Amino acid sequence: MVFSAQTIPRLDEAVAPLFSNFGGDLTLRRAGSVVQWCYKGQTVIVAQQPDGTTTASFVAAPGIDAVNGAAASAVYRRTAERRYRLNANSCRALVGDMIAFFAGEREPFFTFTDACSPNA
Repeated sequence: MVFSAQTIPRLDEAVAPLFSNFGGDLTLRRAGSVVQWCYKGQTVIVAQQPDGTTTASFVAAPGIDAVNGAAASAVYRRTAERRYRLNANSCRALVGDMIAFFAGEREPFFTFTDACSPNA
């Protein structure tokens, strides 16, 4: 997630459920306004948008594409498209979505939108 300290006074409280559920297997990378949360080959890419909201893409662990035999990862979006706001309630919603995705829930919460090469 991309936050400002003024917006979320207790960031540790907002993300605590992620660490409670996934502990040391959870990793975090940041490049500018994009943050990647990873868990066992799955990735949630959170990007800050110009209007101050954030969007999230949920990328499954790589598998073998049945059509062409190449490695590919399924990319999902929240079925009810969400733009997360930088406030406590919206951060809890994003963390809840991340927990559901990392726990293996897909439909009906998430909709397949694309596939990508794991090297992309």
